[in-house]
Amino acid sequence: MGIPVPEFKVLLYGPSFNPAGIKARARFENGSLAISLRKGSFLVPPHLLSLRTGGYDGRQWLVTWQSSDGAYSAMLQGEEALEAFAQLAPAEIGQQLLRVRKSQGRRFKPSLVLLAVVLLLALLALGLFRANADRLGDWAVSHISLEQEQRLGDLVFAQMRPSLKLAEQGPASAAVTAIGKRLTDESRYRYQFHVAVDPRINAYALPGGHIVVYTGLLQAADNAGEAAGVLAHEISHVEQRHALRNMVHSVGPRALLGVLLGNYSAGVWGNLAEHLDSLNYSHELESEADLEGLKSLHRAGIPANGMETFFSKMAARENALLHLLARHPAGKERLTTLRAAMAINPAYDIHPLPVDWGAVRTDL
Repeated sequence: MGIPVPEFKVLLYGPSFNPAGIKARARFENGSLAISLRKGSFLVPPHLLSLRTGGYDGRQWLVTWQSSDGAYSAMLQGEEALEAFAQLAPAEIGQQLLRVRKSQGRRFKPSLVLLAVVLLLALLALGLFRANADRLGDWAVSHISLEQEQRLGDLVFAQMRPSLKLAEQGPASAAVTAIGKRLTDESRYRYQFHVAVDPRINAYALPGGHIVVYTGLLQAADNAGEAAGVLAHEISHVEQRHALRNMVHSVGPRALLGVLLGNYSAGVWGNLAEHLDSLNYSHELESEADLEGLKSLHRAGIPANGMETFFSKMAARENALLHLLARHPAGKERLTTLRAAMAINPAYDIHPLPVDWGAVRTDL
């Protein structure tokens, strides 16, 4: 009984085979390549054989030969097949294998250099972004259109929505919507006002016009004028694009990439709701929102003193109001600026808000 000749797996391609290739086994017999198929076998003389690499990444090994009906090739299947081929192939083909491997090594080294260069450029780009974050962030904001901003706001609200218990009907929801519409009557934004059932004293604005007010804040407001002052302040964060600017700065390089690509999908911007807690406004932005809020109260014919009285109460109870004051610091300097602006405001016509605040408090 003879000793079996070692074989290795190949995938055959050629004019007479399926274009997807057919599985076969191969071995060397006296230097010739013997191919075994389900139906028969054939030999390829060694002088016709050549070795090259192929495949989409250039890492597949192909034994090729030319026949009277066209070109054929046998792709080695897996590392075991390659090792078996290297051990069993005639010397001439073994030398080809050595040359191809050396060639691959030479091609691989430049690839490593290129990879290192790409990584270095990426690190430099990240360093430049951090060094110029404010400037680049402002550039990104200036290139985001109103429609794109509203799309981002819709995206982040949709991500937050499952965690919010919204009061979508009743006096509280109706009052917030009525006050909000009065304040935004001439705005270019499409506002949506939401009342979240939550005992914490909090309110925030999202890019594009979503305003969320917690029931805890409405309970803390003594009248509709104080609620209007808070809403005017939050609306100003939208109108001045403070919310968008903070969101872009919080997201970082991904936001810049999204703007450059013109891509405002969740795939590029990720989970924006995760960044909400980091949207803290500076004293300068808070004062700007106060002053712009005063103007909107003036235009809407709503008394401006509600903003001052509410934020004064918040500053006095600072230790208990971390949620509101973490994003809206109400320091003495800010209140001084607000009161000074109110003192020089010219008189204007007041139109009472059509809101029964007693019914709102009862609803809450």
